Amino acid sequence: MYLHTDAQPLFWLPPDAPAGVYGSAAPAPALRPFVERIHFGREWVDPAHPIVERVLPDGGVHLIFSLGDPPSVPGSAGAASVAVGARCAPSIIHMAGRVEHVTVTLRPGGVAALLGVPAGELTAQDVPLDALWGPRAAETMERLMPTPPTPERARALAAVLLDLLAARDARPDPAAAEAVRMIEGARGRIRVRELAAALGIGERRLEQVFHRHVGLSPKAVCRIARFRATVSLLQREPERAWSALAYDCGFYDQSHMVNEFQALAGLAPGEFRDRGCGFFQDAPAAAE
Repeated sequence: MYLHTDAQPLFWLPPDAPAGVYGSAAPAPALRPFVERIHFGREWVDPAHPIVERVLPDGGVHLIFSLGDPPSVPGSAGAASVAVGARCAPSIIHMAGRVEHVTVTLRPGGVAALLGVPAGELTAQDVPLDALWGPRAAETMERLMPTPPTPERARALAAVLLDLLAARDARPDPAAAEAVRMIEGARGRIRVRELAAALGIGERRLEQVFHRHVGLSPKAVCRIARFRATVSLLQREPERAWSALAYDCGFYDQSHMVNEFQALAGLAPGEFRDRGCGFFQDAPAAAE
């Protein structure tokens, strides 16, 4: 679900997924400048057969509230509620037992407003939310626990976020949101100096905006946007020749594309395509 955006819904359920396992809701108008989407879900995973999921980077910052058995993430503290910083590498998640969660995907420009720190301070980290919110993190968990994993739970979390924004009198940063929109529109094929010029700011100022409100450099966000565009094309045309795919998506050559897949997905393009393209379950945990 980390790959779902308004413009590019790359996440989909496997054909055998039970109805109601996962869902998502668009935020209320007052939240939309800060929050892209709220996801919720619940499923049972036999502890004797844990699932390993590979989550691909989308360049965003996410808030994750684990209401069941918390997933195991290598290198993570395993807190019940965490802020997941932007990153340029896949995350491997081990899940077993009662898996129940609600996740918030933040928009560029909404990170500092909702978390109180520059996005760059969270880069490639999973930070316990109580380190950022204090007692509000535990209070939010208590507020979410009684709600069912339906849009009702998304509304309960949205109310918490609206209260937080009102208390801080927060404002989104339009330059950050517009910059990321332009990068996505260009499928990552835009130079940093061209982006800065289009926004009417200097390159150094642009880097500062991205550090505070995105958490990655403009160049890194371009890499992810190009990768996402490549994945989208690969979904539509899985038999396309690799050399043609590399050329059409703006890589220097096929080797460059292979290196980017290895860095951003942890897999070669062929293996990535064969496993399903996107947010997907890996082989059983023993294979990792």
